[in-house]
Amino acid sequence: MLNAIRTASSKWLGRVVLTIIMGVLIVSFAIWGIGDIFRGGVNRMVASVGETKIGAEDFRQAFNLEIQRIQRQARRVVTTDEARAFGLDRQVLNRLIDEAALSQRARALGLAVDQALVTRSIVEAPDFKVGGVFDRERLADALRQAGISEQTFLQRQAELVLRRQLYNGLVGALPGAEALGRAVHQFRAEERNLDVVTVPADKVPEPAPPEEAALRGFFEERKAEFRTTETRRVTLLQIGPADFAAEAGLTEAELRAFYARQVPGGRFGPPERRQIDRVLFDTEAEARDAAARLAAGTGFEALLAERKLAAKDVDFGRKSAGEIADPAIRDAVFALPEGGVSAPLKDAFGFVLFRVRVIEPGQVAPFETVRAQIEAEARLDKVRRDPAIRTRLDQLVRRIEDQRLAGKSLAEAAEAAGLKPVTILALDRSGRDGQGNAVAVPGGADAVNAIFASDIGLDNEPLQTREGGHVWYEVNGVEPARDKTFEEVAAEVRARYLADQRGKALARFTDDLVKRIENGEALAAIAAELGRPVEPYAGIRRASREPGLGVAGVERAFSAPVGKPVSTTAPDGTGRLILIARTTSLLPYDPAADERSGFVRELGQGIAEDMMAQYIAAIRQELGVSINQAVLNQALGQAN
Repeated sequence: MLNAIRTASSKWLGRVVLTIIMGVLIVSFAIWGIGDIFRGGVNRMVASVGETKIGAEDFRQAFNLEIQRIQRQARRVVTTDEARAFGLDRQVLNRLIDEAALSQRARALGLAVDQALVTRSIVEAPDFKVGGVFDRERLADALRQAGISEQTFLQRQAELVLRRQLYNGLVGALPGAEALGRAVHQFRAEERNLDVVTVPADKVPEPAPPEEAALRGFFEERKAEFRTTETRRVTLLQIGPADFAAEAGLTEAELRAFYARQVPGGRFGPPERRQIDRVLFDTEAEARDAAARLAAGTGFEALLAERKLAAKDVDFGRKSAGEIADPAIRDAVFALPEGGVSAPLKDAFGFVLFRVRVIEPGQVAPFETVRAQIEAEARLDKVRRDPAIRTRLDQLVRRIEDQRLAGKSLAEAAEAAGLKPVTILALDRSGRDGQGNAVAVPGGADAVNAIFASDIGLDNEPLQTREGGHVWYEVNGVEPARDKTFEEVAAEVRARYLADQRGKALARFTDDLVKRIENGEALAAIAAELGRPVEPYAGIRRASREPGLGVAGVERAFSAPVGKPVSTTAPDGTGRLILIARTTSLLPYDPAADERSGFVRELGQGIAEDMMAQYIAAIRQELGVSINQAVLNQALGQAN
């Protein structure tokens, strides 16, 4: 073919024919929408805000980072389908659109930031600090995990600082309105003293036996209440270090070592803390000279004065051993007596001397008192750390995965590995069997969520457990939710119908009692007629949780003026309550107390966030927002 084209193009007639053919092809490409090859490539923008474009790769990266954050919190795998079901894709896209809109408006207003401000924002970020000081390695690790370059990160950080400037200029330090504070104070702090009488359900006669037509009508009106829930038939297999715990012996020394590792974290009571000073030197020689002078009698404060350092400049904080990441520094500092100064030590910024200013003793429970409760946990911890057991566990995992790759079912893979899977015939989204009975599910709620994000026949990635184990799951069948027939639930319908009729009758009976009180009868007389006491409740607030009133009773107590009787459902769900607020009181509003508690700050922050949301919405409307759903789906690995 190519030889024929070259031969034809060597003659003038062949060149004319080829020119015509290529022209027809180019026109046809334009007609059928393939002109992108001449316009610079395929459109890969998921959205645009005014002149700012949001690329598919930027969106995918932000979406994946958010999934990773959620996985770290949940300690389990979160699939893309799960994330989309919860609307995570829309949340991330809207966040990127909002950020783009704010950045564009900030540039239009002529705002800018210098590199020093951007650098300071990174150095002061808590995420990149170790022991209270900036750690470049931690930043590098974060960038590697995020999959972005340092230059890209600096550019994004500059955009973030720019948006913060705009935010602070518009709503930063916005004070909470005192009028709103007073209103909230009245809502939260108003107290009412109540008189309450319970009207029992037996004060109204039993409803007449219902006819079938009435029951069927009741059933049709509430058909959704009698639906079954979707259930799934599943096979699960769980393996982990705990399966080998019986094989692990535990010596006294190992048990005590496990106890010692838990103490710094405060598990057995507040650990010892030390108020520490830290002095940084440019060279090791300077640090050694200073240490020698201190040992010879020079005062620590005199050393600070020579170096023109204030106490706040060397304050390393009040720390427990668990809060110092560097083991060499931790061991040296916690070996010092009160007032003692360490030998020169190397940290990320140079050579340092540490002084223990104050020692605050801990209140840790002795080993002997907690020995029994930590023994099983210590054994499991040893199993997790045992490389031989870890190797055996990894071999089991590989054996199961090899069987799965070979097309075996989970039950077959488990049998080949000498393990016994768990089969659950019916499991609903709440972890029950569809009839309200709890089901023991390996992997717990995480496994239930993963099962309902999967489907029949899918080969799912195993879940990682907190203990370092694995849970495989396989959906074998799905029983969809359906409406039950009247015949299936006739007895339940009858019981609900009678309860409904009794409730309505009791409500009418109670309403008549309330009217009698409104017409002048005393609550005490009504209570005597019912054979029930008048129960006083004092100091009830809207946030009160009184078992005798229930949530409905507390809400109803504030729904009417003082002295007016009201009624509501009793906490037992069958009786009724008659309530009268006898008095109300409200402590004087103290703005200073709200200021001290941080409420004013929270209120101002809430108002600021609401205002900023309206501002961003207005910018989006002004600039115009468009979303390319096809590219968005492609970025998420979905079909168009």
